[in-house]
Amino acid sequence: MIGIVTDEPLSERGGRPFQKIELPTGRKRVVPANQLEIVQEEADAFIDLKDGKFSAPSDLRRAITHLRMTGRLADMIYSLGATNTDFHAYQFKPVLKLLNSPSRGLLIADEVGLGKTIEAGLVWTELVARFDSRRLLIVCPKPLCEKWRDELRNKFNITAHVCRAEQLLQLLKDDRVGGDGFAAIASLPSLRPPKGWEDQEEGQNGARVELAKYLEEADDDLFDLVVFDEAHHLRNTDTMNHRLGQLVCEVADHKLFLSATPINLRANDLRALLKLIDPDTFEREWLFDMLQDENEPYVRAWEAARDPRTSFSDLEVLISELPAGHVLKTGKRLERLREELAKGIEDTPANRVRIASRLEEMSLLGTIINRTRRRDVAEFKVERRPITVRWPMAQVERDFYESASDEIANYALINDINERFLLAQTQRLLASSLPAAYRHWGTRTGNLSLDDEDDDNGHKSLPGPLTETLGAICDNPNVLAALEASDTKFQRLVEWLRKVRQDHSDEKIIIFSSFRKTIDYLARRLEDAGFESIELHGGIDLDRQTIVNRFSDAPAGTVLLTSEVGGEGLDLQFCRILFNWDLPWNPMRVEQRIGRIDRIGQQSPSIDIINLIAEDTIEERVYERLYERLGIIRSTLGDFEPILGEIIRDIELALVNPELTEQQKVAELDRSVLAAEKRKAIAEELEQEAPGLIAHGDSILQRINEAQAPHKRLTPEDLRDYIAGVLVSAYKGTSIEPISDVEIDAYKIRLSASADVEFNQFRNARARRYPTRFSRDATSGVRSVFGSNPQPSKYRAIEAIPMTHPLSRFAAEQLDKRQAGLRAKPVTAFETANRAEWSLPSGRYIFLVERWSIEGIVPVDKLAFAACSFAGDRLLEEDQAERILIESLTSEARMTSLSSEDCDRAHDLAANVLAARLEDRRLDFEDAEAARHFDLVNTQKALIEEHRTRETKKYKERKSDALFSQNLNRRKLIPALEGKLQKVLARLELRESEIRQRENLLSYEEPLLVGIAVVDLTGDAA
Repeated sequence: MIGIVTDEPLSERGGRPFQKIELPTGRKRVVPANQLEIVQEEADAFIDLKDGKFSAPSDLRRAITHLRMTGRLADMIYSLGATNTDFHAYQFKPVLKLLNSPSRGLLIADEVGLGKTIEAGLVWTELVARFDSRRLLIVCPKPLCEKWRDELRNKFNITAHVCRAEQLLQLLKDDRVGGDGFAAIASLPSLRPPKGWEDQEEGQNGARVELAKYLEEADDDLFDLVVFDEAHHLRNTDTMNHRLGQLVCEVADHKLFLSATPINLRANDLRALLKLIDPDTFEREWLFDMLQDENEPYVRAWEAARDPRTSFSDLEVLISELPAGHVLKTGKRLERLREELAKGIEDTPANRVRIASRLEEMSLLGTIINRTRRRDVAEFKVERRPITVRWPMAQVERDFYESASDEIANYALINDINERFLLAQTQRLLASSLPAAYRHWGTRTGNLSLDDEDDDNGHKSLPGPLTETLGAICDNPNVLAALEASDTKFQRLVEWLRKVRQDHSDEKIIIFSSFRKTIDYLARRLEDAGFESIELHGGIDLDRQTIVNRFSDAPAGTVLLTSEVGGEGLDLQFCRILFNWDLPWNPMRVEQRIGRIDRIGQQSPSIDIINLIAEDTIEERVYERLYERLGIIRSTLGDFEPILGEIIRDIELALVNPELTEQQKVAELDRSVLAAEKRKAIAEELEQEAPGLIAHGDSILQRINEAQAPHKRLTPEDLRDYIAGVLVSAYKGTSIEPISDVEIDAYKIRLSASADVEFNQFRNARARRYPTRFSRDATSGVRSVFGSNPQPSKYRAIEAIPMTHPLSRFAAEQLDKRQAGLRAKPVTAFETANRAEWSLPSGRYIFLVERWSIEGIVPVDKLAFAACSFAGDRLLEEDQAERILIESLTSEARMTSLSSEDCDRAHDLAANVLAARLEDRRLDFEDAEAARHFDLVNTQKALIEEHRTRETKKYKERKSDALFSQNLNRRKLIPALEGKLQKVLARLELRESEIRQRENLLSYEEPLLVGIAVVDLTGDAA
């Protein structure tokens, strides 16, 4: 609290003197006199420069670092280098898209294996750094809960708890009271409200009902970020899954949906998901179509800007002809772009990317979907090497295969199509393992044994008559023994396993099967053959991530026996050899299998996929006609997935149709494959309709790579010097000393007793969920590395300290308190060696740094740099000025002194040349942000007005029809129609009122002078 002492004399209270002070608000307050401290008048950097009052270069560096630590800088990505993940530029695209999304929501529709979980973690890290976000909810399939918990803990230093509805409800209530925040993970079924929960007459209760009502009645945000993993489970608007999505999204500040959904703008499933993210834009199909049509010319201009074959003059014509949208409002931003083109912009690749970026930002659709495909990722080029192993069956195997197939076909001949679908799975079990099928059917259980949690077939049973029939031919122990003894498929597997063991002795192996009985059979037989194995399928009670960790730590040669369901969503990229013991007729299942190892993090340039297929079987025909013809396995399915999904049932039914001859079955299979090829071509055309939504990202990726430059981000050295400069000087006994016994730049950080007490108070209040050794070992010393740990698996005992770490945030808060609201504005003068990469002649230069801040729909802060030569004859480009100053401050800078004449000269340049240049740039920056702000607001207004007009017109038409109807009952509907319209209009009016409030949010802070530097670049830059 800062104030001015009044002229009134001291007063006495309880024998102690009190003094009246006046606060900046105008209010007066009486406080104990012994609590008053003299505060120095706020520094004026220009006067200090003129008077030659210089600070050390480290003071300016610390001031810049502090603003980077505590601000919302537009050109910084705070999650860069703040996590235990490898850098892949495309994974930061969702971070930038969400920050610029008016709806504060995003669908991440990347293909399988590109790291959607990591992208979500990076988004959360960014929100924590920028907005001090504290309330995170992950909703995912139950088998992935533990994987999410491990990922958040190991890669993002987040302690999250898996909970059910009652625990989540309590977390929400506790947060309302204490504001501590939470990180919660829950499965979709554990939160989903039961049907009829809103019907008071049914009187339903329970934790899920209570949670749903709590969400529905909330009048403000309960979550800073909600993540729906496998979001396609919400796509059906008639389900309670979708209703839960509505309830949660309505009380979430930011929303992330993760799904490998191919982009098809014509699909209602996609619109259903987008409606949850942005109801105003996607609530009506016609409105979405209108937006898409208005977006099209912007997409064409965007593509032209990126295409070097399009002349710059043609590009200018395209931009000049962009229409004013009826709903999509871009007028103010478009006007600015046209004015700049009229003044003259040089045709360079960098300028084309900037123009493309600005056109992309005008696309409302481009801000709500992030789509990255494998073919767009340069670093993801793993070669798939499929190997097909074929062999003839032994006679005893052939006899059983034919007799069982005949019994299945005979049963199918007299039953309906639904039971035939079950028979397809029966036929597949037969092909999977003859001994396992024989043993299983011999028990007459009728269970399909299919390991398929997402498909009811896994829990259905064979019809009784077929169970008895198959049981009757599977009741001879001698035949079972003969099938096991002459199991040619298992013999081929063992031959290949021994070959792998010989050629690749350090490899582990994964074997996939769709059937639990097959996995049980293989586990027993492999043990007898001398191979260690671990089972992972839907029937295992042990946590799946624990099993994966056990497999990861197991010795080379260990075999993981798993199903696609058992391995769903799990990362197994530490393996490169995969066996398909059986091949599902649905290639999407195989893609799920391969996706466990063919994903980001796979270190091998190639993976081997070995398929075991007996000759002269249905499976061989499926493989030849479907897999080989369409190139499945060798290439990813990508956008082919939904097409195959639609035809696969036809294929399965044809293959078990007893009314078809073998030739007819092959013909049906060929027909389905041909149809799939045609549908694939159509789907590729549809994806081309939505280029603003998919992965191009030249402009975004350029921004990410620019932000990765050392002078654009907080380096480990910045963090170390910042934290040391604050804590070591503030707390006697605190030390940060380098460690010499490791290969990385690590330090032992020891907090004094007083620093430890205050740090733990801060941590308990602000960062309780962040796991840190400083909570118990701070006074004895914690081995640490600043930034991210470059070798986390090797140095697990060394704690990483990124800018989101509680110690970093504690240091920032202490510096804020020390400055007591009067921020330092360091002025420094130093010399440093010139560098060739700076492309600048040696000599004296002066630098000026300001911070600009704008509040609006998307709040923005910016650090602005300006510099010129001391002669005043050379102005540096903004990025060049920033790079040289930041890199100079981190080099061996030596302070210098200036004569009074040089101080006057420096003052004149800073106050009149650089300050004026920054003012021009600031006004342009503010104009650009205002244009974006009002265009976004006007688009939202136009959406509502269009919605209002359509609803009113529809009501009048229906009312007119009812009035002139001869049906009395239809006339009675008029009051109900009127009531429905009024309800819709009231909701639109409320939404419009909210938008008007957001419209008035736009405001600018006075520019803040951060500091001034006079820098002598010495030596020969060459």
